[in-house]
Amino acid sequence: MLLETLKEFDWLNEPQRVRFDESGMQVTAKYRTDFWCCARYGFRKDDGHFFFSYVLGDFCCDLNWEFDKVGAFDQCGLMLRLDVNNWFKISIMSENADNPMIATSLTSSGLSDLASQPLPHGVKRLWYRLKKRKGCYTAYYSTDGEKYVQLRKFYLLNDGDEVKVGAYICSPQQEAFEATLHGLDMS
Repeated sequence: MLLETLKEFDWLNEPQRVRFDESGMQVTAKYRTDFWCCARYGFRKDDGHFFFSYVLGDFCCDLNWEFDKVGAFDQCGLMLRLDVNNWFKISIMSENADNPMIATSLTSSGLSDLASQPLPHGVKRLWYRLKKRKGCYTAYYSTDGEKYVQLRKFYLLNDGDEVKVGAYICSPQQEAFEATLHGLDMS
């Protein structure tokens, strides 16, 4: 991952720790952080860590995270964000470490949904891709960086020309969830 590229990125909610080495950017999430919104019940979490760049028009964002120990609801993935009430995320997420899931969540006008499906046991690295073409977003994931599986197509009701896109990590129930961001490419 080129450090020069990362200069165009900013943090929303800086994590507990960030350090760089030859393999990438190692990030440790703060305890009890998340992105989730349910206005109907008055519950909102908007304190996860989002490493983003502003993107105008159509784009393709590719990134990959490596993780070792994933606890209950730990997440590291890709996020698209307009504002606190309108965003999308795709990530690893599980109720427990023995049942890894790939999950997507679309939040529109302050209401989050969640869709998930199982991943093979022992997954320690995931590649994510998000494309925007003519206002339509398509989200993909891969377990090997070669073969991508389409998970979801969606539109944002309040979409704009410029959006925030990048990597995110959070740890709603565990302390010291750590993952390494190996690559982040925006085209």
